Amino acid sequence: MARNMPRHYDSFHIGSDDAMSVSATEWLIVLVIREPVIYTVASATDALHLLSSDWPIQDSSSFLEAMEACQGVGNGNVTNEAAQYAFLAAAMDAGIAFEFP
Repeated sequence: MARNMPRHYDSFHIGSDDAMSVSATEWLIVLVIREPVIYTVASATDALHLLSSDWPIQDSSSFLEAMEACQGVGNGNVTNEAAQYAFLAAAMDAGIAFEFP
């Protein structure tokens, strides 16, 4: 069952675990359902890869905010928590189902 996240931005496992964080909060694993594929998104780097490779709406403000937030984690400017909220908001805006395992 997919869950919805609140719309605020506070602070696919393709093979990357190298996301950096400016806080102790880690990225919560999210299953993103893009039929027929289910992606395991375990880091901001995974989210960034999915956003840039298999995202249906790439011109919305939530998509751009998610891209910037996920890049910001790698730069040490954004927390994992903030990036994950932005990523999940972009998923909701695009109508993409997701769930937490």
